[in-house]
Amino acid sequence: MQILKNLSIIVAFVFPFSVSATTLPDKLLNIPIHLISGENTSLIDFKSKKPVYLKFWATWCRSCIKEMPHFEHVQNEHGEDIQVIGINLGVNDDINTVKKVIEDFGLSMPMAIDKSGDLAQAFKMIGTPYHLLFDKNMNLIHRGHKANESLDNKLALVSKTNPVDLLDIGVLSNNELDLNLPLNDGKTHALFFTATWCDWYLKDSRPSVSKNCSMAQINVNELSKTYPDFAWHGIISRLWTGDKDLIAYKNKYQTVHGLTIDKNNQLFHHYSVKDLPTLILVKNNEVIVKITSFIDRDSLVKILAESK
Repeated sequence: MQILKNLSIIVAFVFPFSVSATTLPDKLLNIPIHLISGENTSLIDFKSKKPVYLKFWATWCRSCIKEMPHFEHVQNEHGEDIQVIGINLGVNDDINTVKKVIEDFGLSMPMAIDKSGDLAQAFKMIGTPYHLLFDKNMNLIHRGHKANESLDNKLALVSKTNPVDLLDIGVLSNNELDLNLPLNDGKTHALFFTATWCDWYLKDSRPSVSKNCSMAQINVNELSKTYPDFAWHGIISRLWTGDKDLIAYKNKYQTVHGLTIDKNNQLFHHYSVKDLPTLILVKNNEVIVKITSFIDRDSLVKILAESK
C-alpha cells in the first residue's frame, strides 16, 4: 500500500492536470514496430498480458548513451514481467551504428529502428531519450526524458501489481497533416530541413555530420540568393528547440531565408526526412530532387540549375 501511496504523490506532482486514463486508440495499439531481428510486433500483442516499456534513443544522443546501463538493468530486473523495447530514431543512424551500441552495452532487449518516423510521430516524441511506460491495459502511466526515480518506481509497481489508470492518453491523438505551404502553385519550392543543434551537438560524436550541417546553412544562404525564383523555406526540427534557440541560430548564420520550427513534425514526417540536413525541391507537390550532402557547393549549383 505504501508504494501505491508514493506513486500517487509522484504522479500528482509530475502530471497535476491528469485525469482517469483511457486505453490507447486502435491506431496506436496496432502501429507496427519492426524489430531489427526481422520480427514485427505492436502494443496490441501485449494488451491484457504484460506492461510495455518503450524507449526512444539515438546513438549520437549523449544522454541516451549515458542511460544505456540503466536500460539494460531494467531488462534484467523486469524483463520477465515487462516487455521492454528499444526504438532507435533512425535519424543520422543506421543498422551498423545501432548494433555497435547494442554490442558495447550488452543490450538484450528487442530493438527497432524507426526508419519511417511513424513511431516517433505517433507517440509525439519531441526529444531523446524518451520513455513511455504502459500498464497491461495499455494505459500510459509514464512519459518523460529521464531515467529517474519516478520511472523506476512505476516500473517496479507495474511489474508486481495490477494495472492502474493514471494518465489520459488523449494528448497522443493524431492531427491531420496540414503543410500550410502552397506547393502546387507552379513554383519550385526549396524545403531545407535542418536543426539548430546539429552543427555543434554532433561536433565530437559525428564530426562529418556536424560539418555538413554547418556548410549546408552557409551554402543555402548563398543559393537562396543565386536562385531567387525558388521559394525557399527553412524547416527546423522540433527536437530540443524553442523560439530562443531559433533566434540564436538565425543570428549565428545570418540567415536570409525564412525559418520555421516544424512543431508538429508534419513536414519532416511527410517527406520522410531522416538525415540532417536535407534539401528537397518540390514543384506542384512532386519531389524533384533530394539532397543530403552540402560540402561541394559547385555540385549543389549544378543540381539546382538542372532542376529549374
